[in-house]
Amino acid sequence: MNPLRFVTSPFSTLTRAITAPLNFIFVVGLCGFINWMVSPGQWWVKWVAFGMGIAVIVAWARALKMLFVVAVLAAIGYFIYKRYGAQAKATYDAWRNDGQPKQPTDAVQFLLESASVKAVNPAPGNLV
Repeated sequence: MNPLRFVTSPFSTLTRAITAPLNFIFVVGLCGFINWMVSPGQWWVKWVAFGMGIAVIVAWARALKMLFVVAVLAAIGYFIYKRYGAQAKATYDAWRNDGQPKQPTDAVQFLLESASVKAVNPAPGNLV
């Protein structure tokens, strides 16, 4: 099992969506030629085309699902940035540059404390 599958999965999904129609053309064309050469009266190649067509539709559906998820995540990120972006960045940068080296656990604790302070004392006009 590939440990980087989560990272490489979107690329393989898009690659599959692009190459599936090309595979369809090649496989159905080859089977059509074989069907024409061997048994021209019985066109079994239609079943190959049907199965490959299903595979192409599934590949496109997976790619569309992935693009939809990316669009939703981008919209959520944009909303969070618009709501908390500039002020939160300024507060974090001021805390980060106060002179002492910070550990990742300190950053998490800072974010938790600033969220709890904001919940207790919300700024006027902001919903928490």
